[in-house]
Amino acid sequence: MMDGMYLDTFEIHDDEIDVEEIMRKIKDNIRMRKQKSGSSEGGSNEVCQQSDSAPCNAIPVNAKDIQKEFDQINSNWDIGNRTYAISSHRPILGRVLVKGRQTIKGEVGRYVDPMIDKQTEFNRSVVNILSEAYRSIGELNISKENAKDVKPILAAFENQIDQKLKELLGQIKAFVNAMNEEVENRAWLAGLLEKRINSSRAKLETSSGALDEGQGVNYFVFEERFRGSRADIKQRQAAFLQFFERCHAVLDIGSGRGEFLELMQEHGIGARGVDVDEDMVSYCRAKGLQVENIDAISYLERIEDKSVDGIFIDQVVEHLEPDYLIKMLSLCYQKLIYGGYILAETVNPLSFFSSVNFYIDMSHKKPIHPETLKFLLESAGFREIETRFFSPVPDDMRLRKIRAEDAGEEDRGLVEVYNHNIDMLNAILYGAQDYAAIGKK
Repeated sequence: MMDGMYLDTFEIHDDEIDVEEIMRKIKDNIRMRKQKSGSSEGGSNEVCQQSDSAPCNAIPVNAKDIQKEFDQINSNWDIGNRTYAISSHRPILGRVLVKGRQTIKGEVGRYVDPMIDKQTEFNRSVVNILSEAYRSIGELNISKENAKDVKPILAAFENQIDQKLKELLGQIKAFVNAMNEEVENRAWLAGLLEKRINSSRAKLETSSGALDEGQGVNYFVFEERFRGSRADIKQRQAAFLQFFERCHAVLDIGSGRGEFLELMQEHGIGARGVDVDEDMVSYCRAKGLQVENIDAISYLERIEDKSVDGIFIDQVVEHLEPDYLIKMLSLCYQKLIYGGYILAETVNPLSFFSSVNFYIDMSHKKPIHPETLKFLLESAGFREIETRFFSPVPDDMRLRKIRAEDAGEEDRGLVEVYNHNIDMLNAILYGAQDYAAIGKK
């Protein structure tokens, strides 16, 4: 671990959150508090034991203890840490160390900070609800005469609290399950960044002082920032499940962060992947996925013909030189069983919106026209080739049309022409961001 920089991580599994057990403990705690209060005041556990003229307390527990607990809650509901500062005492390496620590803190904070903010907001809401409930109950003046009438109200109130607690705990469980993977990803990424920074620091201390240029751009970090989260990618890739439903040996070329392989695993479909990025392969293996660090052609040349029953290529072909792509598709045809599908998804160059963003990724070679990719699949021997478009641009980013009802009768014709032209412009400027060419052997 770097000097002055500590990264604490946690992991919560499904079996650690037992709603029923939590509810039981809450009820037991309330029951014990009531018994303790009754014995310390020399009374029983009845709702009211005082005279007919003297009202009893609304809540049979020690008010000072409750107030002390509320004070504790009110002083600790905000769990954010805004006092952390990054610094280094090293005069020469200080700038490098501080920059590295800021990089790690920034990457981790992008995902951990929203969790802390949500938990703080949840804490704030709970404190407000409890404070209001305590205030309202404290205003009750329950006497022996109306105790029987109040009991059903208290029972109904307790039942509502039980239901609300179950709902809240269910929401917490769902939130924890959704964020657990992101925390795990951030911890892995932080470890990778720390390893690289330590390597650079060691080189500065032992050599000429130049950073290791061979490390290059961390493509894992790049995808996290520009492509989207793993959850978003998996949701988009779920549309392709229909082509691999009864497969047992699917090949994922350019498996990246392993979203598609994980999707296959969740649906009981056998799949393995290849990728040339060592960090990506390391990440996938850490998640228990079968991925090999090798380029596609070398791998395809090594395996037997007709040994795979499905091939998936997502956001890869735009990274390849034409000769390499042609040879790879030819090998894919040889290795695929008869009736198996190949699916290649890539950026849609027919959309100006996509074309503008295409070269954000410096490893992109050139966009491939849908008709070109269809032709390449057909030339390799595939049949029943079709093209499907995905990832539409949100409506609020597209050009707006004029509603026919907003125009006068004499302008209806002009409105129709205008809206037709807007549709054409939207198709060119803001068309679907991606497309998939699908072929069958």
